[in-house]
Amino acid sequence: MQQLFLGLVLGLAVASGAAAEDLRDVNVVNGTGYGIKFLGFNNPGDDDWSDNELGDVLANGASVLVKFNTADEGCVWNFKIEWADPGYPGVLWRDVNLCEISTLTLRYDRSTDTTSYSAR
Repeated sequence: MQQLFLGLVLGLAVASGAAAEDLRDVNVVNGTGYGIKFLGFNNPGDDDWSDNELGDVLANGASVLVKFNTADEGCVWNFKIEWADPGYPGVLWRDVNLCEISTLTLRYDRSTDTTSYSAR
């Protein structure tokens, strides 16, 4: 009986840990060569970019884990960055399926003036 109880407790602990990890949680890596002062995620159609996922400037080479909560719905999200250096326009990506991605690596190509991301 004691072994059965211990097995149930361990099973519940494992199940609750797995449930706490959301499929949309994503690690964002800054590989742009520049600091990023704002990182935001919104549902498509929501243009309120007031929630910044960064506590401080995300330096080149640094990363941040963005965790979603159960009140957030859906897999497809828009995300936006703003540069730490003033005078440069922010970048917005639309309709990114976060349920299929665990890491977003941001890149900037100076020769084409293009900011992009790779996902895995």
